[in-house]
Parts: sequence; structure tokens; C-alpha cells
Amino acid sequence: GSRVFGNKKQLKILTDIMWPIIAKLAREEMDRAVTEGKHVCVIDAAMLLEAGWQNLVHEVWTVVIPETEAVRRIVERDGLSDAAAQSRLQSQMSGQQLVEQSHVVLSTLWEPHITQRQVEKAWALLQKRLPKTHQALN
Repeated sequence: GSRVFGNKKQLKILTDIMWPIIAKLAREEMDRAVTEGKHVCVIDAAMLLEAGWQNLVHEVWTVVIPETEAVRRIVERDGLSDAAAQSRLQSQMSGQQLVEQSHVVLSTLWEPHITQRQVEKAWALLQKRLPKTHQALN
């Protein structure tokens, strides 16, 4: 991470190699799920929009938090300095850019049970958007 997140040229080299491979694998997994009768596939991809994979999905759901909280969590989770965490964030789309391209926006700023309620409500609304033949997915 330290080699590529602070160096846009190195990051581009890495993403140009990896993103097409990961997209192909994701598409194969989704195709397999459809053949197994699944109607909803969830892709957990932090860089989905940056990679241009929105054409692989019907909806984009984004989780946002304030930048200060994101830095705190990166420092805590990865043991990075504030500056390294900030550099990592700056290599990603801004929260505003993500929200503008998303169908559903959630926040994990509050207690876990609040986030759980947000997700359950968003899932229930998704069920209503699905064709009638696919709505028994709860």
C-alpha cells in the first residue's frame, strides 16, 4: 500500500493490471450465481466507481463517513500515520463524487445497530424495486 497510494503513477500501473482481472472474476461469479437461481448479487468493492465497474451492476450502494473519521479508522485499523491515511484517502474519489454516482447512500458513523437499521431499510426498499417474481429474497 505504501508504494502505490503515495505514487499516482505506480497506482495506475497496478490498477491497469488488476482491475480488469478482478472485473472478469466478479462477472464470472455473478454469472454463476444467476445460473444457481440467485436474483441479487452483492459486490463489496471499495473502488467500484474508480474502476469503472458500475456497468457490472444495477445499483451502486455507497457508505460514507466524514474524512476525519475515515482517517481515524484507517490509522486504527492499519497502524498508519495520519499523513499516510490522508494520502490513501486522497487517492480515492471524494465522498461527494461517490454520492453523486450512487443509488443508495448509507453512513456508518453511528452505533452499529443504527447502521443495521439503515441496511435493513435499504434492503426492504430494494425488494420493492425487484420484479414481482424475485421479491421473496428476505
